[in-house]
Amino acid sequence: MEDLLTYLKEKDIDRSFAALGLDLFSLFPEKNREAATEGYGRHEWLVKTIPKFGTIINAVPPDDKIDKLPWEEWYMLEGVNHHHVLYLKEPAKYDELFEAPDADDIHPPRTLGKNWYVIDDPDMSPVLLR
Repeated sequence: MEDLLTYLKEKDIDRSFAALGLDLFSLFPEKNREAATEGYGRHEWLVKTIPKFGTIINAVPPDDKIDKLPWEEWYMLEGVNHHHVLYLKEPAKYDELFEAPDADDIHPPRTLGKNWYVIDDPDMSPVLLR
């Protein structure tokens, strides 16, 4: 991918972040444009609309990195934004263990059937840009 921000705008993911009250360019600042493309350019970006949760934005690492890099999801529940950072390998601290079902309508297909360590991150910024 040449440029992550251009890709996210072309796919209207900037509008999806806006639906959550988040600004794409605050999360992925221009000064980090190259780092954003390097860190997230190979991720699978999926946006789903689920009645209970509304808009859910997922950034899933490529298969060859899924056991090293986090899967991130942003969504709003009961008026509160959530940013989940999920790892296959146990991090030093985590909030819960999510046993992803083999099938559902909420989560990206490549994340299903696995156990994920979930960090409920109050910081909405992408982990790989910190």
